[in-house]
Amino acid sequence: MRKMALAVLSGVLALSLAACGNTGGSGGNAQAGANGQETSGGGSRTYFINPKSIGPAYWAAAQKGADQAAKDLNVKVVYNAPTEADSSKQINMIQDMLTRKVDGIGVSPNDAKAVGPVFKKAAGQNVKIVTWDSDAPDTDRQYYVAPDTDEAVGELLAKTIGEEIGGKGQVAFMVAGLGSQNQIAKSDAAKAYFAANYPDIELVTTVSSDDDQQKAYANAQNLIKTYPDLRGIIGFAGGEPPAAAEVVEQAVKAGTLKQGQVAITGIAVPSVVKNYIKNGTIKTDIIWDPGKLAYTTVYVLDQLAQGKEITDGMDIPNVGTVKVDGSNVFIGTLEVTSGNVDSFDF
Repeated sequence: MRKMALAVLSGVLALSLAACGNTGGSGGNAQAGANGQETSGGGSRTYFINPKSIGPAYWAAAQKGADQAAKDLNVKVVYNAPTEADSSKQINMIQDMLTRKVDGIGVSPNDAKAVGPVFKKAAGQNVKIVTWDSDAPDTDRQYYVAPDTDEAVGELLAKTIGEEIGGKGQVAFMVAGLGSQNQIAKSDAAKAYFAANYPDIELVTTVSSDDDQQKAYANAQNLIKTYPDLRGIIGFAGGEPPAAAEVVEQAVKAGTLKQGQVAITGIAVPSVVKNYIKNGTIKTDIIWDPGKLAYTTVYVLDQLAQGKEITDGMDIPNVGTVKVDGSNVFIGTLEVTSGNVDSFDF
């Protein structure tokens, strides 16, 4: 069973790496930058787009959007991050790009508080600062690009799992990082939603994978073993739902769980969880197009660099109309089910 599970994990990782190697949204304009970084697009303005890590399919899909924005806006985009979700390495990378005098940085912080000093340094150099996917609200960032408020997404996930398990039972949370603002806000909102709407749901634990697929798989295994009465799992980041789904399917095949005994929902790239959705292991996946999220980030940075305003209802090419609420830019969420999973191309 372990060999089979590892083979599946390898397949997921291979998909992520394949996506990373095929992110030429700039139509062949990608060139190797300094230190092996990928630089795409042309023009005189340069933006550093910094995800939490390089490798997972979610971030690979985001790179396609960043590269397309570079081409459409005639700007340069450097899309790079550490190979693991490491806050100190991320900050060192941002500092390096500030030394190279980029015009703007779009960062998905691994630690919302730790990026404060480097953001202050960027602001002092008149570098435009946008966070995306995960926020750092108490810093010098100018805008945060997201699908919706973290609270709204967290509540939607809680509502989804609550309905699936009949409003009662034990639920576990799986997160990518305990210091990531988006993970904290979403999971806190889900917990509050349970308290207000499903008092018979018990949150038994929250486990972190540090954005590592194999660690997420091990976490899911431990959850199943530790909590035999577990009824649901919410995965708050891209690697968590597929790991949980694989563990549950293996347990069902081994006869240690019954089909449908543990419900799973969360945030995941449709292509990675497609089979689990078709098998019924995951009934509803909450997602947004990460490519559009990254495209919007580049677009907002470029507007700021040109001294233009970011306004509610503005129409962004290849993205659509966005909602601007204060310093937040929202592109909207999507629900993926067996009825529409084949319609997604990421």
